[in-house]
Amino acid sequence: MKFFLFHWPISNKEYVEAVLDLEKRGHEITYWADSMKKINEVKDKFPKTIFHDHSEAWFGRPAAELESIWAPPPADLIQKMYKVESVILTMMNKRFDWMCVDERKHLYYQMLGYWGPVLKKYKPDLIIFTAVPHTVYDYLVYELAQLWNIRTMMFDSTLIGDRHLFMNNFKEGNLQLYKTILKNNDKNFSILDLDPDLREYFKLHTEEGMDATPLYVKEERKKHLWYRRVRFKLKLVLQNIRHWSFFAKVFIYLLKLVKKNIQREYRGVQVVPNLNQKFIYVPLNYQPECTTSPQGGVFVDLILMLEILSASLPEGWVIYTKDHPSQWAPRGVNFSSVRYEGYYKRIAKIPKVCVIPIETDTYLLIDRSQMVVSVTGTAVWEALFRGRPGLIFGYPWYQNCPLILRAQDVESCRNAIDLVLRGFKPNKQRVINFLKSLEEATVHGYFDFGYGKNISKINDRESADNFKNIILNEINTVN
Repeated sequence: MKFFLFHWPISNKEYVEAVLDLEKRGHEITYWADSMKKINEVKDKFPKTIFHDHSEAWFGRPAAELESIWAPPPADLIQKMYKVESVILTMMNKRFDWMCVDERKHLYYQMLGYWGPVLKKYKPDLIIFTAVPHTVYDYLVYELAQLWNIRTMMFDSTLIGDRHLFMNNFKEGNLQLYKTILKNNDKNFSILDLDPDLREYFKLHTEEGMDATPLYVKEERKKHLWYRRVRFKLKLVLQNIRHWSFFAKVFIYLLKLVKKNIQREYRGVQVVPNLNQKFIYVPLNYQPECTTSPQGGVFVDLILMLEILSASLPEGWVIYTKDHPSQWAPRGVNFSSVRYEGYYKRIAKIPKVCVIPIETDTYLLIDRSQMVVSVTGTAVWEALFRGRPGLIFGYPWYQNCPLILRAQDVESCRNAIDLVLRGFKPNKQRVINFLKSLEEATVHGYFDFGYGKNISKINDRESADNFKNIILNEINTVN
């Protein structure tokens, strides 16, 4: 079989050896896109492979060997890909926030004029992604593969330790998990039946006094501790003094303090929540990120989700929403495509929707809510362990859990709320059953050699081999 690899770690010896083993078994790595910092250490081992640097691909530049393959995309292909184009133009918020719509469209056409001919010329049997594709060019390849019936596979982190789910289509989820859920539907597993890591995860989220804050959130908070921010600012000051731009930067900084910004707008519309009122808790997703583009579908527009919820609310209920705790940290408080001027004001004007302080404890809100709603957020998953109903609009890794409600419009949203009014609640037995099914359908491993590797109890060799074995199983399924 001919493989295309996207983001498979070319800089890691053990992961490269896993790919070499695939070739020894008679398979061909036709195309490999990743950061090519260590390409010289690898290239001679794969003489038939086309290598493409991730940064070059991100900006629509071709692989060196294929500079002449580009051709203007035909109108009929563009028309078939209209839905994809819409997603990609929004996905470009992450890297191309400064581009106007027309410039983004032209970059998209450049990419379409490259990847279409590449797939037609090399005809891969299987395209492998190490995550749900979301960096524009890999998502375009994924959607072209869907259009032309080319098999794809990808891995998605569950954020339960180092466990990953494998899937062919991120909107369908893991089919093995779905089958395992059906198999375990009438069983009554106990917590002792779970693997140790899942047992600890269950206790963490169900026992009182435990800090269930996800590790990735803790790591993000550490990055933005006040003394680290001060150290970073001092470093910038010294650099700017050396380059004689210090005073100009100080002026710009002071200007930012007095001008409008997202933080000031948020504080201007927030209200203190009344936790004795019946409410739905809606934590907003961090954006731009894979969790809403593409995993949110049309609900990458979080305001659309809030409007549907507002139109579905029973009498006497309200919606309490707050932004993601990391939303302001990496990008500062300037307005952007994902948090434009008037964004929070628009949310606050939606009937029955209240913007509440971002510091409000998320677990307190979960526990006091009637239900938790998000596009793909972790809070919905966490709500299950606390006995609160959860509803999603998008396609998170836990979407196949039978305890999760789903909505796409006002009617389906009202139906979900009606179930809650009639007493629907997740119970611990069914949560344990789902964890047992998850145990059988997930694989231990990591592609992130920072956070992911640090939390894993296996080494690089074991991780690479685990992912390789999933690929080999997929090959056998195809054959």
